Amino acid sequence: MKDALYYLQGPLPETPEPQQKQDPWTKTKVIGKSVPRVDAYERVSGSAIYPSDVKLADMLYGAILRCPHAHAKISSMDTSRAEKMPGVRAVITGRSPGADLDWYWNGEGKAIGGLFASHCRYEGEAVAAVAAETPHQARDAAMAIEVVYDELPFTSDYERATHIGSPNARDEGNLAGGPNVYQRGNVQSGFEAADVILEETYRTDCEIHTPLEPHGCVARWDGNRLTVWESTQGVYPVQRLLSDRLNLPLSNVRVICQYVGGGFGSKLQAGRYTVIAALLAKTTAQPVKLFLSREETMLAVGNRPANRMRVKAGVRNDGTL
Repeated sequence: MKDALYYLQGPLPETPEPQQKQDPWTKTKVIGKSVPRVDAYERVSGSAIYPSDVKLADMLYGAILRCPHAHAKISSMDTSRAEKMPGVRAVITGRSPGADLDWYWNGEGKAIGGLFASHCRYEGEAVAAVAAETPHQARDAAMAIEVVYDELPFTSDYERATHIGSPNARDEGNLAGGPNVYQRGNVQSGFEAADVILEETYRTDCEIHTPLEPHGCVARWDGNRLTVWESTQGVYPVQRLLSDRLNLPLSNVRVICQYVGGGFGSKLQAGRYTVIAALLAKTTAQPVKLFLSREETMLAVGNRPANRMRVKAGVRNDGTL
């Protein structure tokens, strides 16, 4: 049957007995051994200093205003009320000096989005930011920014998003690029030689990282030199992106992270919040600490997307794949 899940070209073989006894390998140095973790004492004793623990003299706190809609364009924004609130030292938007920066790019290297969005393509996209004397003042001022949105159609189903007539998040369509194609050997002849062929579709749901330490950083300028204490899995990618976005020599950017409170792949490079913190610190001439709330880490730092995978495998009776 053409539509059958399994194609059997012969009886399934019994699992063969091993040709020789597999004795355990005992010459290991780490596997199966009790090895003290190098930084265990610092972590369990509370003496480890994480980026979120950093507190500098005259430090301000940053907060980001985020779009509440899945798809919308900003028709107007008024920051005057926020600018007059107690403790506020700076309010920046995409129109602020030095903040009109590209952020997203398509497969051809064309910019399709800015650091601060005017065309918001997901709930939680950054539209403005505030620096203030306390975290609560910064958050209250961010919420006081008045934004009028023109809501647009959207779909949250990734399969429907590929259909003709589906609402497009971008003018050129919802597909950011084609698949990565990899091939080794003669696939067709391999299937022809297989005794059993299995085809199946597998699905996984979206996964959110939510590390114990939220995403964020502390940014401080010394002239045209920038130091960032970043909760990151990769200090060098953060350094390179800051150098590129802020047009600084690589040697003028220092990124520090002795301990990171989890990341799971979501802290491999700088986030929007990193560049925003640097801009707020530049504007105020004071260090700025900007760490995201738990809700923000659910919305604005990426995820492991949902998957639909079609897999076809051929197996020979001797167990060869």
